[in-house]
Amino acid sequence: MGEKKVMIIGLGRLGSYALEFLVRTPGIDSIFTADLNREEGLSSTTIAILGAAQMGFYPHVEFIPLDLNNIEEVTSILKRVAPDVILSCATLQSWWVILEIPADIYKKLEVVAGLGPWLPMQVTLNYKLMQAIKRAGIKTHVIVASFPDAVCPILGKVGLAPTIGLGNIDNFIPEIKKIVGEKLGISMRNITIYLIASHAFRSTIKLGMKNVPYFLRIFADNKDVTGKFDLDQLLFDAVNLMRRWQSDSKVASSGVKNALAILNNTGEVTHSPGPQGLPGGYPVRLSSKGAEVVLPEGISMEEAIRINEEGQKYDGIEKIEDNGTVICTENAVKLMKELFGYDCRRIEVGEMEEKAKELGSLYREYVKKFK
Repeated sequence: MGEKKVMIIGLGRLGSYALEFLVRTPGIDSIFTADLNREEGLSSTTIAILGAAQMGFYPHVEFIPLDLNNIEEVTSILKRVAPDVILSCATLQSWWVILEIPADIYKKLEVVAGLGPWLPMQVTLNYKLMQAIKRAGIKTHVIVASFPDAVCPILGKVGLAPTIGLGNIDNFIPEIKKIVGEKLGISMRNITIYLIASHAFRSTIKLGMKNVPYFLRIFADNKDVTGKFDLDQLLFDAVNLMRRWQSDSKVASSGVKNALAILNNTGEVTHSPGPQGLPGGYPVRLSSKGAEVVLPEGISMEEAIRINEEGQKYDGIEKIEDNGTVICTENAVKLMKELFGYDCRRIEVGEMEEKAKELGSLYREYVKKFK
């Protein structure tokens, strides 16, 4: 087996946690870190190297200043590094940035618009990364952190689908297992979950809304125990448990788990958003071949996709057209115009960067009202 190489692009909170986990993982030969901010990126990388050395881990770790806007430079770097797996934590605006606006306005945005109108912030850099990978002609698996439920299918429509995402649906699978295990008096290890749901599903449950579609099956010691639970209540309790104990390190763990399963060809069955350019989240099997959706009896792939496409409407996404154009819901469009003067009715892939600049400028002007 050849050298195992992982690349992390974006060393913010999520990327830095992922790095801390990976430098302490046996069997990884080389880790390449990359960030636009040379000082912060080098700092995070050096801290991880020194911490790993304290515990006796000495993988080759190299920091590379990287501007995803420079596709030619990124292409050259990717040719040289040729990573087996890329963990992309790149974004033009992290979701928590909008928490700086008053809570009542933020809640309204969450309920009415969701993340859909903000997609240019999440798509732009990942679109450029996938273009560079194609130009480089390398075989690599890409794991996307930024709203993969929608970013992966958008890029998939233009032939640039990442392998898979991380987090979102995967973020509260452990919580479901914990609650089920405690009720049945068995180990979480012996519980298998099959959940199909979109990103908006978690948000709407948190807000007390129960009309977002989902599919859930629960197995304990290989026996179907779904009927023993009030599923709506179980998921509500799981989301509340997740909210109470949520951390960036846990979200990063989802990405690291996916990277290791692909890197080590484990065939592990887990959950993740955006596999094979599909919308929303699914149970999947991960291996060196990538991501394969694994559905239990009682549901077809067509129905699973329908559930996720219906769910994405609660994230302000009416549909994703065959050419990757995003059509936002009328309510989302109305609210974004009302608050920011931003028109997001149709967002084409080719104009994502322009729309991101426009929204970023309008948003920064808007928040000045509250400072």
